[in-house]
Amino acid sequence: MRWEFIYRRDISWPELEKVHKTLIDQVKSDNSQAFLLISEPWPTFTYGRSSAPSDLVWSKELLDKEGVAVFPVTRGGKWTYHGPGQILIYPILHLPSHGYSSKSVRIFLEDLRWAVKEELEVLGCSELTSEEPFGLYLGHKKLVSFGFAFERGISSNGLAVYYTEQARFFAGIHPCGVCQGQSTSLSDLLPSQLSWNSVASSLADRIKNHLSLRSSRVL
Repeated sequence: MRWEFIYRRDISWPELEKVHKTLIDQVKSDNSQAFLLISEPWPTFTYGRSSAPSDLVWSKELLDKEGVAVFPVTRGGKWTYHGPGQILIYPILHLPSHGYSSKSVRIFLEDLRWAVKEELEVLGCSELTSEEPFGLYLGHKKLVSFGFAFERGISSNGLAVYYTEQARFFAGIHPCGVCQGQSTSLSDLLPSQLSWNSVASSLADRIKNHLSLRSSRVL
């Protein structure tokens, strides 16, 4: 397995999508490659395949005023927000080439959620729970969201960790179709503020190491 970490901060959603597609195409041509795309994009509402237009609350005028773009994405799920103060991590890899069978998508997702939970606990976030809609929570407040797409055994999209408070923008949608959805952030939970770079780096290392454990196994 050959892992590579790609960092992109202060990037528009269309530019991030271009990087994303390029990495997917590389994995399609060489299944031994694996990427973690780590980013912090400009303010963007995205909506997945099962989204409803009524879950976008803000008007076009308010979207323009707040500087928030709106784009469809290939992942499953409904509406969510991405922007400054988040750590987006997309594992892009061919599952059958890395120890996962074509039918073990749920196992892959649970492995990924476990790796993120484990690292956040090391950083100081205790009492996190794994709940539905699929994510990591403190009480009923979401700290980490997940959203995935799979094509020809290749995973794309991934997870968003809320590094700083995101409530202002989540008020513009019904996140994941939940009208009363609430979020929290690492800045609210950690005893001392860690830098975006240090948290992103430690999460990426943990994910790579955890997923690599299955590389020599066939489920």
